[in-house]
Amino acid sequence: MTNRTVEMAVDAEPALVPVMRNVAADLAIRLDLQLDTIADLRLAVDEACGLLLTRAATPTTLRTRFSVAENTITARTEVVCRAGTALPDNGFHWHVLTALVRSVHCFHTRGPEGEPLTVIELTVGDH
Repeated sequence: MTNRTVEMAVDAEPALVPVMRNVAADLAIRLDLQLDTIADLRLAVDEACGLLLTRAATPTTLRTRFSVAENTITARTEVVCRAGTALPDNGFHWHVLTALVRSVHCFHTRGPEGEPLTVIELTVGDH
């Protein structure tokens, strides 16, 4: 499976994070990534979702777009955030996330209707 995109959205609830995590792992398995990379992606998606859920407006939706290329998966996860929300770019969970992936970026942007979004984009892959 190369050069594919999978997008999914779930209610921004901790009970639904395993759905995102399992889709990430399934894509990595189909790409035939190493077992360590698959495990790292699962944990990284879990951490990213957790970091975003603590900043989410309620009710809202947690969205992830997985971009799959040769030996690489990029996961862009976003949520509508509460006003004045800080970026999750420090602290223990952030350090765990950065240790698991090849690259990670966090930023604020606006959604299609002008809503404030917090985004975490991470990339994993076999070298």
